[in-house]
Amino acid sequence: MQALIDALYWICLATWFGAVLFSAVAPPVIIRVIRGADPTLPRVLSVNLDHQHSTLLAGSVIAELLQLLFRIEAACAAAFLPVLVAKWFTIERSGPHLFVPLIVTALYVIGTAFLLYGWRVVWPKVMLHRDTYIDNADDVDKANAELDLFDRYSGETASIVRNLLAIVLGMILFSAALVPHVAMTQIQ
Repeated sequence: MQALIDALYWICLATWFGAVLFSAVAPPVIIRVIRGADPTLPRVLSVNLDHQHSTLLAGSVIAELLQLLFRIEAACAAAFLPVLVAKWFTIERSGPHLFVPLIVTALYVIGTAFLLYGWRVVWPKVMLHRDTYIDNADDVDKANAELDLFDRYSGETASIVRNLLAIVLGMILFSAALVPHVAMTQIQ
C-alpha cells in the first residue's frame, strides 16, 4: 500500500511541477518567436496597433496554453490532497520527524492558494483587458489604458507562476526528506 501511495504522491507532484515549469518557460519563448515573425492579423484593426500584432498573436497562443495548464495544475493539486493525507499515515510524524511533513503540507496549501488566485482572480483580468484593448484599437486613449492594465496583470500572472514554481519545487525537496513510518516498512 505504501508503494502505491508513494507512486501517486510523486506522479501528482511531478506532473504539477512540470505544468508550472512549462507555464514559466513557454510564454517568453512564444513571445520571442512570434515577435521575430512580425505577423499582421487581418481580423484586427491595425490603425493604432503600432507593431502590436505579434503581441496579440503571442497573447492568444499563451492564453490558450495557460488555460489548459491552469486546469492541469488544478487537477494535480486536487489529486494531491488525498494522496498527501494518505502519505501522513505512512510517514514518521513524531518528534523531529514532524517538521518536514508540516512544511510540505503548508507549502501545498500556499501553492494551491497561489494557483487558485492566479487562475480565478488575476487571469480573468488579463483576458478582460486584452479583449477590451483589441475591441478599442481605434480609440488610442482607451486602447493604451487597457494595454497598460493588460501588461500589469500579465506581469502579476508571471510573478504568481514564478512563486508557484518555487513552492512546488520546495514541496519536492522537502518530500525527499520524509521518513517512512517504522511500522509501515515492517509490514512490507
